[in-house]
Formats: sequence, C-alpha cells, structure tokens
Amino acid sequence: MSSLRSRLPAITLAIAIAALYLYKLDGVGMLSPDEPRYAAIGRAMAQTGDYITPKLWGAPWFEKPPLLYWMSAAGNLLGLNAELAARLPVALLSLAFLGVTFVLLRREFGGEAAAAATALLATSAGWLSFSELCLTDLPLAVFFSLAVFLALPLLRAQPETKLISARFLAMGACIGLGALAKGLVPIALAVPFFWFLRRFTRKWWLAFVAFAAVALPWYVAIYVRNGYPFIQDFFLKHHLERLYSAALQHVQPWYYYFPVILAAVFPWTPLFGLLLGRGHAVWDERRRFLAVIAAFGFVLFSISLNKLPGYLLPLIPGLFALIGAEFEVKRLNQVSRLWLIPCALLIALIPLFAPVLPATLSLGRMSSVAFQGVSRTEIFYIAVPVAAVLLARRSWIGPLLVLCVVSGGIYLKYLDYPALDEQVSARGLWREIKGISGEVCDGGASRDVIYGLNFYRGAPFPTCDKGKFRFVLRSRGHAKAILEPLK
Repeated sequence: MSSLRSRLPAITLAIAIAALYLYKLDGVGMLSPDEPRYAAIGRAMAQTGDYITPKLWGAPWFEKPPLLYWMSAAGNLLGLNAELAARLPVALLSLAFLGVTFVLLRREFGGEAAAAATALLATSAGWLSFSELCLTDLPLAVFFSLAVFLALPLLRAQPETKLISARFLAMGACIGLGALAKGLVPIALAVPFFWFLRRFTRKWWLAFVAFAAVALPWYVAIYVRNGYPFIQDFFLKHHLERLYSAALQHVQPWYYYFPVILAAVFPWTPLFGLLLGRGHAVWDERRRFLAVIAAFGFVLFSISLNKLPGYLLPLIPGLFALIGAEFEVKRLNQVSRLWLIPCALLIALIPLFAPVLPATLSLGRMSSVAFQGVSRTEIFYIAVPVAAVLLARRSWIGPLLVLCVVSGGIYLKYLDYPALDEQVSARGLWREIKGISGEVCDGGASRDVIYGLNFYRGAPFPTCDKGKFRFVLRSRGHAKAILEPLK
C-alpha cells in the first residue's frame, strides 16, 4: 500500500497526460496541406492492399517513406473515422514512447530525472502538437530519440558488457524505423554517434545489419516496382534539393529555428537556464552526447534553405533528457522557485491564447482582433499556476504545474476546436458543399483548403477548365476559401 501511495502522483500525471493527448483527437478536421494528403495515402493503402507504393489519388507519391501511411492504414482497417484513423496511431505511438523514455531514463539517471524529463517533454508545445497530427515528424522523432537513449549506457566508463550487442542491434533497428518515417534524415542526425561510440567500432556492424533488416526491404521493393522515378523524386528532389532549392516553397532565413526552438519547448523554456547555472550537474560523456546531438541537428537543419517547424522535433526529447539529468544528483524540490515562476507565468498565458488561436491560424499571422476581455474561467486558469508556484510546497510545485498545462490544454481544445473546424480546417466547408460537390470546381483555392476538401471528397476537385460547373472555389491570401456561382 505504501508503494502504491508513493507512486500515486506519477500515476495521476500519466493518466492526466494521456487524457490530454486523446481528448477531442477528432475534434477538428484535417489541418495544413500535408495532413490530409498523408491521411489519404494511408486510406488508399488500406483500400487497395498495396503497402509498397504510396499513391495519392491513384498516382505514385514518393515524397515520404511509408511508416506513417502504414500507421494510418491500420487505423482505417480498424474502422475508425477519418480523423481518428489518421491521428490515433500517432498519438498512441507518442504515449508509448513517453512510457519507454521514462523507463530508459530512470535506469540511466534515476526516477526523479526520468519523471521530470518525461513530464516536461509530454507537456511541451512542440511535442504535444505534433503528437496529434498525421505528420511524419513525430514517428521520426520517436525512433531517432529511442536510438539516442539506447546509446546512453554505452557512454559510461564501464557499460554492461552483456547488453552492448543488444543495444547496437536495437539502435540500428530504431534508425531503420526512422528511415521508414523520413528517409535519410535520421542517418544524418546520427553522425555524432560515430564519434561518441568510437571505442565500439567492432560492434557497429550489428547496427548496420539491424538497420538493413528493418529499412532496406521497402526501399528495394519500391525501387524494383517503380525504378528511377523513385530515386529522382525521393532522394534527389525531396532530400538534396531541399537543402538548396527554393522550388519546395519552404525557404526561411538562417535564424528561423531560434524562435522555433523556444516556442517548441514552451512553457518550460526558462528551465534550460538550469544548464547554465553554477549548480548544474557535472557534464559527463552522456550529457555531452545529448548536447552535441541537439547542437549538430540544429546546425544541420539551419543550413538547409527549406525549413519547417517540425524538422526540429527529433531534437526535443534529448534536450528535455538533458534537463532531467540535472536531477540525477539533486532532488526536484531543490529547484528554486525563481526558475519555476517564469514557467508559471507562461502557463498562465495558455488561456489567453484560446481566443486568438483560430484567427491567427486563419490569417497566417498573429491577430489581436480576437482579444475581447478575460472571462472568469480564464482568470481561474491564469491564477492557478501562479498560486501553485507561490504557495505550494516545493515538492508539489512541479506536478501541479504539469497538471495546470494539462488542464489548460484541455480548455484550449474545448474552446478552440469548433472555431478551428470552421475557420481553418476544410471539414467545415466540406459539410456546406458536400451535397453539391459534383457541381464545384477548383478555381484557385489555397493548398490548405483544397487538399483537405480533396481528402473529404475522396478525390480531387477538378479545375474549372475540365467541364461545366455551377460553382467555383477560390481563396484570397490566407482567408478561408469561398464558394461562388460560376459565371
């Protein structure tokens, strides 16, 4: 009974985090240009039984490898609705990863370090957001980060000899799964492994064998079936050209990822100051490894001409593991309130984001139009984290702040998802035009809208020069697409 009582806070946090991840997972329709396309490919795989060649509306689609599509196909085979089939496998993978992360980090740095790293990661804006979307970034981040955490015991002065071979096999398999999620990216990110594990050169063949066993069958199969067009589109265009070509429409300045990384670890950004203070833990080989992995990946992605926020996701778990490792040699209740007060203030901002978020995403820029005062409910959500950090016992501040993030996230979903469904997702518009969709043509609707409408329709909307239609879909800038009579 005493053992259960001591674990009750951790169990409570785990249940709360799982509830946040699964709450209203289908409460908003498909978002962004990519999510509906990836979901459509997974649905097509389930319908056709072809799990080798990804196809979008019947045509081969070589932009990404198949792991996410296989996950989405599994959701469709289970009979889930359109959004759940695409998103639930991603959310469950994320939750499973969080559990495995806790186990691996507990063995490496102790229970308090593992609990801190896992809870902070689970409630960070970047990780939480991508855990609820049908995108390739989360699967890549999961398997690359598992490889990183599996390597940590090998960096000790005296690693467990019996498990060295098993760990290299597991690392290779994880990098292989990462390659099935996003091509060559995990291989590039894993370059620092060769330096930090250089004393195990005789074991690297095990990782290569495991990688080949996991990843190569699909790469060989799709090449045999599709030939050079796969090489040209997948490797040359979507890997090499992404580094230097503006044709992929994601060009950003070199400093783009500095604000992105700060936003991705929100609301825990101030805690990274712990790594710079005088009281931080000794930087042994394991901590240097985690830091170099993050720094190398950050520089690598910054060099690329094309940039998207999700590219940084594989670096986030290692960064929070670095924060958690601070508590290998000290207890959580030793953290000064001065570090936690800024986090509490950031958490207090979450309810203020709620009225602004739909308009901001709809316009593609920060909107102040939606600010219309603060309700009593929002005052409550603002006051609780501030009160917790000022009044609670030190040992309870961390768990209480995590619960505040969970409750704030659920409140944000409850309030915003209906508005996002109407203003940002194509699902709201689809409900309006579903009955006349055969009479509608695409007259220049934005990618964000038309790809989502194509997904719900089950086929692309034809352009207006392909026949006679009564209505036309058009977009103006970031504004929602409008349906107009065709003159």
